[in-house]
Amino acid sequence: MKKSKRILIGFILLWVVGFLVIWGITMFKKSPIKKFGIPGIMTGSGAGEVPGMGLADEEPGRPSGPAPASDAVPVRCYRVGLTDFKDDLPVMGIVKGALEINLKFEINGVIESIDFREGDIIYEGDLIATLDKKDANLKVEYSESKLGSAKIQYLAAKKKLEIHENLYEIGGIIKAKLEEVELEVKSAEMQAESAEVELKSAQAELEKTNLYAPRGGVLGSRDSEIGEFVTSQNNIATLYDITEVFVELGIVEKDIDKIALGQDVKISVDAHPGEGFTGTVDNVFPVIEGKSRTLTVRVRVQNQEAMLLPGMFARAMITVAEFTDAIVVPSMSLDKTDEGYKIFTVDERGNAASSRIVQVAYVTTDYTVIASGLYEGELVVTDVPQELKDGMPVNILEVQESIIED
Repeated sequence: MKKSKRILIGFILLWVVGFLVIWGITMFKKSPIKKFGIPGIMTGSGAGEVPGMGLADEEPGRPSGPAPASDAVPVRCYRVGLTDFKDDLPVMGIVKGALEINLKFEINGVIESIDFREGDIIYEGDLIATLDKKDANLKVEYSESKLGSAKIQYLAAKKKLEIHENLYEIGGIIKAKLEEVELEVKSAEMQAESAEVELKSAQAELEKTNLYAPRGGVLGSRDSEIGEFVTSQNNIATLYDITEVFVELGIVEKDIDKIALGQDVKISVDAHPGEGFTGTVDNVFPVIEGKSRTLTVRVRVQNQEAMLLPGMFARAMITVAEFTDAIVVPSMSLDKTDEGYKIFTVDERGNAASSRIVQVAYVTTDYTVIASGLYEGELVVTDVPQELKDGMPVNILEVQESIIED
């Protein structure tokens, strides 16, 4: 029993001693032995230095002495070249007919027939719809009857006048009686003329029960149905002249100053993928919409093949600026000052930066067209560091040759 206890105590002591040895070795490795600051060791080139711990044996990667900091500012540059530049403004809108005619009957009545479907191509003179003709036919028949009676009365009056003229010639009647008959003839003639006018009016009203297309185009949705009573205020359908159409675009307030009459516009619609249509800005509305804060711009587009139909959703690209062989630089390379737009360039050796004032022709978020003050082949600092000053040395990290993609 005692022997077992001794073995156990010996084992525990052995484990503790081993742990202390391992811990001591680990702590020794972690503690840096430096040339300076170790108690009991003299500094200098003489004795007292720990063997193997000379200047060449300091930590790996640590410089052997302080290096002087460079004053060169790292920059990225763009080499100026001549390029064609175009700025397009993307907008959306709706196709509308250049001419929109509301088709209405001139008289009141009940619709008897509608002879079209939405989207039909219509030619001038085509019948669009008709009204019930019963009442109009009755008026025509009554007018025809009235005219016939008036003509008979006129013929009878003329015959009576002939008889009275013969009697007057032989002295059978006095002149006053002859004049009375002449007046009867004149009255009968006027009644016949009035009846004839009334008949023409009834016939015209009958014709108004037919609604014809006043010109060619395409018909939109119909607004009335068969059997419905309509007046001259009710719209039956809308006729669109689509040989030429307008695309109405909404321009947001911040882009209004970019729009001008005559600008070129490229149009595309989902109905004809891959097809492009061209037009020009024809009209700029003078009022900004209250809620949307947009200005309506109307673009005129030729549409001889009738591919663009009213109501189509359209995407447009308005060319707001275009330059040929222009000097274009990134807009972030410019700094607007009280003197004007300042830009930094780098000399031919790439050693120092210098600032100058340039004249700007056109500015966008990404690019700026330079009117004067910069020349082809020069190096422009694109992303100007805050610490960069005129005449400071620079270290060119990258030179970009082109920023405009076709």
